Amino acid sequence: MKGSLEVFIVIPTYWTWRRDQLGEASGALFDHPTPVDGKSTLPRLLRSLCQVKEPPFSVLVLTATVHPDLEQAAAERVNGLIAPFRESFPIAQFSAEELKLVRKRAQELGQWDLLPFLSLRSYPGVRNCQLIIPHILGAEVIVALDDDEVIEPDYLPKALEFIGQEYRGKRVWGLGGLYLDKEGNPFLPEHPPTGNIFLDKNIFMNQAIKRLLEKPGRLARTYIAFGGNMVLHRNLFTRVPFDPAITRGEDIDYVINAHLAGFDFWFDKELTITHLPPEPYGALPYTKLLQDVYRFIYEREKLRLAAERDDVNPLPLEALNPYPGRFLQDDLTDQALEALRSKATPEMVSSYDSPEAIITAARRHTDRMAPCYFGLARVWPCLMEILGQDASLRQRLLARFGFPSVSLGKL
Repeated sequence: MKGSLEVFIVIPTYWTWRRDQLGEASGALFDHPTPVDGKSTLPRLLRSLCQVKEPPFSVLVLTATVHPDLEQAAAERVNGLIAPFRESFPIAQFSAEELKLVRKRAQELGQWDLLPFLSLRSYPGVRNCQLIIPHILGAEVIVALDDDEVIEPDYLPKALEFIGQEYRGKRVWGLGGLYLDKEGNPFLPEHPPTGNIFLDKNIFMNQAIKRLLEKPGRLARTYIAFGGNMVLHRNLFTRVPFDPAITRGEDIDYVINAHLAGFDFWFDKELTITHLPPEPYGALPYTKLLQDVYRFIYEREKLRLAAERDDVNPLPLEALNPYPGRFLQDDLTDQALEALRSKATPEMVSSYDSPEAIITAARRHTDRMAPCYFGLARVWPCLMEILGQDASLRQRLLARFGFPSVSLGKL
């Protein structure tokens, strides 16, 4: 990193019902949301950020909930959690109330195309807020972390070392790093292969990580990234959005979107966080599998449509092997149906539908939404330019966040 950059560390945090209400209906599916009366992992991450002395940074916490009725309670919890850290670094919360403000301003500006991107009820919606709000505030670099991680004191200098710089003749506008478990292991736990790609997903993910680690040099071009360890320069995040139609795996999908837009994405072998996920309240194998089925059926069709266009950078499926490429082959639907049947129980079928119905719904979702991405991707740069120049919205957000102007350099 050369010179001074305006750096925002953005941390999504996900909330669900109180522990005695965990059977309540949820409108959103997140892997391990925290009960509003439960212990949050967020303070642990913020304590680790207190060790970072340079360079200066601001922190924005995005508060997502599984149901609208939880928005106020979750926002109050997060306000209480971040309050002790205000003397250590500028920190603020973006919650449903701030989202209403941004949506209203977008409508006043006639920017209706922005609305599909904005949500705190889905992974891509949250991730797009992760890009949009710091951009309004003047961010040059966004560092994406998740609330169930901790970092080392030298994390931020490493994260910024290459961003915006030239590496082997190419500019680095986006990069990701490794997740380590509490033992320092970068690989996911594996079980003996079942022969089903969905049930063996960790095996394919580990193969992809091994291939990256075997490449020469500290940085390697990549088609995978982990959403809780990503670094994005404004030359990238103002041009490439997260796809609102993806159900999960929005991080890898973003890398694919970047490539379709003509951007390389990089993997930094030395950029590590420690991932310490909590007990997965409400994250059931059947629901995660359901989201994966939607995701890969959708991704395959989006790439098929991309191959027919002359306004995107082509991406052959074989370039994505072993992961996610193996999940985009001709046997995808058969593999998905087999995996869903293996996890289906009467309770799950009653709540989330049968395997056969899920496949049908995933196809309908794909047919309806996959063609839309390319139009949304075209308008994204214009939307970001308009929002970045909106002094009124910037000042209103600064006032709500209580950020002192001295902490925000160029503002």
